[in-house]
Amino acid sequence: MAEILVINPSDKKEYTIDAHKNGENIMLCPVCSHERKKKTLKCFSYNLNKNAGRCNHCGVVLVQKSDKPEFVKTVYKKPIWTNKTNISNKALQWFESRKITQGVINELKVSEGVCFMPQIAKETNTIQFNYFKLGELVNVKYRDGAKHFKLFKDGELIFYNLDAAINSKEIIIVEGEMDVLALYQSGFKNCISVPNGCNEKGNINMDYLDNCIDFFDEDCKFILALDNDKVGIRLRDELARRLGYENCSIVNFKDCKDANDCLIKYGIIGVTESLESKKDYPIQGVFSPLDFQDEIWDYYNNGLPKGYGIGMSEFDMFLRFQPGYLTTITGIPGHGKSEFLDFIICRLNISHDWKFALYSPENHPLQLHFSKLAEKIIGKSFEGKDRMSPIDLTSTIDYLKDSFFFVNPEDDFSLDSILLAVKSLVRKKGIKAFVIDAWNKLDHKYTTNETQYISQQLDKITLFCEKNNVHCFLVAHPTKIQKDTNTGKYLIPNLYNISGSANFYNKTANGITIYRDYDNFTTEVYIQKVKFKNWGEVGTVTLAWDKINGRYYKGYPSYDSWITKPEPAQLENNESFLDIITNNGKYEDEPF
Repeated sequence: MAEILVINPSDKKEYTIDAHKNGENIMLCPVCSHERKKKTLKCFSYNLNKNAGRCNHCGVVLVQKSDKPEFVKTVYKKPIWTNKTNISNKALQWFESRKITQGVINELKVSEGVCFMPQIAKETNTIQFNYFKLGELVNVKYRDGAKHFKLFKDGELIFYNLDAAINSKEIIIVEGEMDVLALYQSGFKNCISVPNGCNEKGNINMDYLDNCIDFFDEDCKFILALDNDKVGIRLRDELARRLGYENCSIVNFKDCKDANDCLIKYGIIGVTESLESKKDYPIQGVFSPLDFQDEIWDYYNNGLPKGYGIGMSEFDMFLRFQPGYLTTITGIPGHGKSEFLDFIICRLNISHDWKFALYSPENHPLQLHFSKLAEKIIGKSFEGKDRMSPIDLTSTIDYLKDSFFFVNPEDDFSLDSILLAVKSLVRKKGIKAFVIDAWNKLDHKYTTNETQYISQQLDKITLFCEKNNVHCFLVAHPTKIQKDTNTGKYLIPNLYNISGSANFYNKTANGITIYRDYDNFTTEVYIQKVKFKNWGEVGTVTLAWDKINGRYYKGYPSYDSWITKPEPAQLENNESFLDIITNNGKYEDEPF
């Protein structure tokens, strides 16, 4: 913690800045906060590393002068108000084409004059929207006939038409001076406009809100009626966050971009109807059934989503997979967890064209992992007398290059690193699922106890899946498993046996245990948790494993290439793709 003594040259008083951390420290302003109506609003930001600070409200700046830091008051330049609002006939005709009368223009003190516009590097005639604060002109927005804009240089940023809204109980916020005029024309005078939106990089300068916030009553309600486009929505969301979601409602002007367009197309009635249809700003994370009633009716009429099967009826009847969730797979070392998972992801790819990101150190090197996937896809061994042909291998490489993407960090093996790579693959390749094989192959750095850490990391995975609509398959090893005293066989582990925490059961949507019965040469697949009944149910599937191609089967093995057959989505519900193989071989200038 650092205590910095500062002298304010305006009143010669000493102020103490308490900085608790490196970087930005947000606090009350030592110059203005005690005089503000909103005395508890933290508006001063001090950077300990740079020894510099600024108040977003009074504009005072803390700078280092010689050996002593000082507060320097920001001085805004002010345009000269001539009290002239004469508008040429040509400009009046343009306003009339936008359904704005001369009475509204005069009331809002819109003026006209020649100004240098940097976009065209010359002086030109402009419409001038004058920004007043408490009756004093503090800024001007200039607009030429080519729809170029600029603000008065070094003027104070405030809301346009601020004086009309001071101390109002309800304020309409729009995204342009013409929209303020349109609302005025429609009888709504409690409206203000932001002076600027997002810049080219998408950043939002909201100094105008900091400069005006004290003029708004604590219980003021805001109607956010901004442009109905991506930038407008982003600005709307940030205003709601700053003003309080609970204080805001939103308005869309029918099928129009903004209020002025609505006035032109639908008249005053259309503008009024739009404002009367305002809706409460949705509270983040809280929904009413009306928000998703279309989906409810779809479920009612067409059934709950069944998820995506692997094309093997014996397994699909117990579990199908849905994007947005986590499936955890466990089992005794050497019992084929990774092998069966590879089978699942190959089947989901073949059956539903799911693309995968694979972080699978258990299967390194990558060439080896590829060979195992290729065997399952082609149906032949990678080596040996009857191995896949060069043509088979070429076709598999060509197929898998667009379906499976291996995540192989050089030095950062943290969960955050893996999820960052997966996120990139979601955006660039459209993957639908990813594999982490296994949990113990991640770089874990505990800042809490193990149970809390695992809970936090699993929450991170599940939230990532939900946000990006991808499925995660997570392999996790169990603790040391005991043997049955009677049979001498290892007991079958469950999700609660996973090393570290019972949260592996609590946090996952689905849970599978793989257990190999060496006596009977079979693999038992225990579906131990299914989140929703429409995906399946708890149960057990006993399958054989073909060591030639690494496929699992019920009945007879298959050695046909999957990528040369019709897509299994054409098959009947619950009909096994493998059964069909084995049974029948089928398959867009303004005038002033």
